Amino acid sequence: MSGVSVTRDTFQMMALVPEDLVDLPADGEWAAWLTSSLVDGRTAVVLVSITVTALDPPPGTSKATAGESLAARVRARHPGSSALIEEFTTPGGNCAVGVRRVVTQRLNGKNVTTGQAQALVVYPAPGALGIVSGVALDPDDLDRAAVLVMEIAAGMTVTSAPAAA
Repeated sequence: MSGVSVTRDTFQMMALVPEDLVDLPADGEWAAWLTSSLVDGRTAVVLVSITVTALDPPPGTSKATAGESLAARVRARHPGSSALIEEFTTPGGNCAVGVRRVVTQRLNGKNVTTGQAQALVVYPAPGALGIVSGVALDPDDLDRAAVLVMEIAAGMTVTSAPAAA
């Protein structure tokens, strides 16, 4: 695992990523990687990215209980069985929500189907939401994307960024 730092607005995120991921150009407010491996005679490709943003709980919700309201909002956005939604706690004690789903969208006149996984991690002290997203170009590789997303999310930390001089 190697460490990466992302600084956005007033937050600094640190994350550990597997060594075999290939860095993609980024601007410091986010980071992205690509991984590919041979699976059953085909190349499985997964794109993974991370960023951090301000935590925006609904009115009347404290940042301390924002994890619970986040899970409810994610479930409302994906009703029924349109996505697999999992609540978990990171090793650092932060509430998090994982989402896995297959998505078909129109791109350049063609339907394109991908597997998408995301982890949203609540950091109440700095008031931040850490986000890890993974896209598998073939929906059969959704579990591969989800494992990478959850592995990175489990090792993230977010603090307030030092003030610029």
